Amino acid sequence: MRSASELATLEFDPPSALVRARPLVRILFVVLAVLTLLAPGTASTAQTTAVSDTDAVLLTKVRQAGLWEMPSGMMAMEKGSPQVKAVGFAIMMDHGRLDVATRALSAKLNSPVPDQPSDEQRGWLLEQMNAAPGPAFDRVFANRLRAAHGQVFAVLAQLRAGTRNDDVRAFATVGNQAVMRHMTMLESTGMVDYTALPEPAVSTTAAPAGAPLGLDTSQIAVVAALFLLVGGGLFYVLRQIKGNRSRGRVRTSSRPATVRTGGSHG
Repeated sequence: MRSASELATLEFDPPSALVRARPLVRILFVVLAVLTLLAPGTASTAQTTAVSDTDAVLLTKVRQAGLWEMPSGMMAMEKGSPQVKAVGFAIMMDHGRLDVATRALSAKLNSPVPDQPSDEQRGWLLEQMNAAPGPAFDRVFANRLRAAHGQVFAVLAQLRAGTRNDDVRAFATVGNQAVMRHMTMLESTGMVDYTALPEPAVSTTAAPAGAPLGLDTSQIAVVAALFLLVGGGLFYVLRQIKGNRSRGRVRTSSRPATVRTGGSHG
């Protein structure tokens, strides 16, 4: 049997990396289990391919915008000032490309779109036809198209934010970029009367608590449990690390000092 002094000089191997990592591995398993509970089910995936009534409205709005803005661009090239001619040409070309994408998505989603402008849009075209070439036409063109783009821009933004359909979301993004570009070009003519534009409608209603995360009561409880588990596991790991360091210091201090003695010279 070894004496106490011999036991004090013995060195014990520290726990291996695998042993030290076991608490962390347990925590990771718990985190993965909780995240699996929070993951959306197959119902959410199915929603990405459905076509809602609002998706159909988006296709209709973009299609009808092109049906009257392409003829407007052609008239601008005939009756407008040089700057308005350039703006009209750019808008006509953009809507030509956008119209091709609109009809292709309409066919893919089996969502019919109109093939004629609305009565109100026909009235806007008639107003441009009756305007005298030059500054008079420039004012009608810039203000009518700027007001119409502002209305479509707001609708596209709302539908882009709420659609469940991946194709419609991508289409709305492209459409919104085109409308924003057109508004900027129309404003660059210096003809836009901003006082005639409608006041922006901004909701002042506060969002309900928890709405940004979209979590129900059960999910919030699971998230709270996740925080408790992760926090408790981290505390346990830190205690293990601190304990290992303390034991290492004790072993170091218990080692007998080695005294080196040299031979005497006579």
